[in-house]
Amino acid sequence: MQPTITLPRGYGIPKFYVGQRTQQGKIIGIEVLPHDSFLTENCGSGYRYLVMVSRYTKEVKYLESDQITQLSPSEVEAEILEEVDWHLTQLVLLQSELKADLKIQTPFGQVNPPISTTKRTNGSGSRLSKPKKEKVAA
Repeated sequence: MQPTITLPRGYGIPKFYVGQRTQQGKIIGIEVLPHDSFLTENCGSGYRYLVMVSRYTKEVKYLESDQITQLSPSEVEAEILEEVDWHLTQLVLLQSELKADLKIQTPFGQVNPPISTTKRTNGSGSRLSKPKKEKVAA
């Protein structure tokens, strides 16, 4: 079952979505400010976005639509690839803790450096490596 969100009448569709990367950070929440609330006096009514400034800190900010700037597709791609590189580095560090060559292969390249060059005895690969295709007689 897919989670659903019900938007109040008269507010329209939010300009940004949860998970979207922006110049200010990643949107991790959306808050509706009703027309008759106390916050409306200071912030205005409509949507307010909870933005995680950096994944390295716990700093978050509440921003309104006009305070947020979208990233270009190439900027989004660069951010995602940087995050993939960070995770691949974490894989290398974990691999070094295991003192084993997991032969991790990804569509973005090989995870270096391998810890050892010895073959694994059971022939199994990492969850990230491509499965070996075997011909089966019909």
